[in-house]
Amino acid sequence: MQSAKDKKLLILFGPSAVGKTTVGKILESKSNFKLFHNHMIMDSVMHLFGVGTSAEDKLSRLIREAVITEAAEAGLNLIFTYVWNFTKEKGKINIDTYKSIYESRGGQVIFVELIAPLSVRAERASHPSRNLEKKYAPNKEKVILLEKTLNFAPSPDPFFYPNYKKIDTTSKTPEEIAEEILPLLI
Repeated sequence: MQSAKDKKLLILFGPSAVGKTTVGKILESKSNFKLFHNHMIMDSVMHLFGVGTSAEDKLSRLIREAVITEAAEAGLNLIFTYVWNFTKEKGKINIDTYKSIYESRGGQVIFVELIAPLSVRAERASHPSRNLEKKYAPNKEKVILLEKTLNFAPSPDPFFYPNYKKIDTTSKTPEEIAEEILPLLI
């Protein structure tokens, strides 16, 4: 177990099918960070209560917060993936909560935003392997619909978090992206 000052939370965020889980898996294999991708909780809750229900929203939030709290208290370095809709205040409230959990226990929070054009993400979402591990991951049609209804872009100057990096995943392999992120985890 690490000392409190060494524990870190990497929040890997971006729209659906941008590569968060794929990059997270590589980072987990090359570091002492554990991957907690969003679908680990959401798929279970969606299976029981349905997609877009109030129970899904409430339970996903409560379970994520409990897992992140336990990880911080255990001194784990954690990678958390998140689709952040910037049109709703609840996204920032959730992220501020997770950030506060680690920082209040002496940890550090790092933010990496992954981006790619809709055409690239729609193509990735149509890959058959996408739903092997993430049963409720949005398919190509849903990724296109989400782009029309949600806002995945933070302000041009993400002043709200000092430990922030943006990476365009369009022409980079997941391994190249992970290699770009690894120095931030040290």
